[in-house]
Amino acid sequence: MFLTTGEINRTYTIKGIVNATVKKELTSDQLDQVDEFDDLYTEVKGKLIERAVAKGGEGIIAVRFEPQVVRVSVGPKYLMLHGYGTVVGFPRK
Repeated sequence: MFLTTGEINRTYTIKGIVNATVKKELTSDQLDQVDEFDDLYTEVKGKLIERAVAKGGEGIIAVRFEPQVVRVSVGPKYLMLHGYGTVVGFPRK
């Protein structure tokens, strides 16, 4: 299984589209971590792969990520990361 943000130079069939969103709550003593998305990327990639496998895919192309910092007026801040991509398979000869 592979993920790429681009296209591939090979014949493929589209199996579907997958997406995943994860969030992390920041407490008041963690506000300086507002730009630490690395763990969220790992979690989103894992979910995308799981969903692609469930669709019978062999890879995910055109993967996009959308990071957000969500501020709730009375509550804490959240880091959210949304990812999506196109699941592909390769024709057998």
